[in-house]
Amino acid sequence: MAEMLRSLVEAVVPDVGLRTARRNAWAAMAADAKRARARVEAAAAVSAAVAHPTPAVVTA
Repeated sequence: MAEMLRSLVEAVVPDVGLRTARRNAWAAMAADAKRARARVEAAAAVSAAVAHPTPAVVTA
């Protein structure tokens, strides 16, 4: 009985670890993609600001 239980636990535990690893990898990929989109948007905003600067506001 104990041998059967140990075999069952050994069969199930790696799958749980694999699912967790896949979930963590997917979350990391999603975070990387979000940062990449933010980088592209920031670069576009900087390029637009350099290409079309706004006049400085002078107050007297």
